[in-house]
Amino acid sequence: MMNDIGFEQWPSSKLLGSSLIGWDEESGTVEMAFVASPEFANMRGCVQGGIVGAFLDEVMGAAMYFSSKGTQMQLTLDMNLSLMRPVEIGPISAKAKVIKSGRRVVFIESELFAPDGRLCARATATSIPTPMPGHGEEADALPAKAGVQT
Repeated sequence: MMNDIGFEQWPSSKLLGSSLIGWDEESGTVEMAFVASPEFANMRGCVQGGIVGAFLDEVMGAAMYFSSKGTQMQLTLDMNLSLMRPVEIGPISAKAKVIKSGRRVVFIESELFAPDGRLCARATATSIPTPMPGHGEEADALPAKAGVQT
């Protein structure tokens, strides 16, 4: 399910315990695994909702990256998150795909699953495609602005 595009983990991806499961170019779907650490728990012992959103934002970013053949990253303008069931601490997975991509706006959808395959959350996002570092002048300034060392 992987193609020949390299995939680098950003600091946020590392924090979320992410790993790439694969990219299916035919369907345009990326799948990632995450580890929800105990530090992500709310008072009920499940993953706090905003962090669930972070998992889905991360996989939607990967969808943008892979669908652009590694030349673009997303700048999320708007994200709609639906929490369907509590997300337990531990391993989880998520899938995302670009639904429609234009020069100025990209629409992406994602789903987050429990280890047994039950759907826990769903998100859609409206994003601006931006060049990846090394793919244009604006892109070269992004890591420095975000505090990312290259």
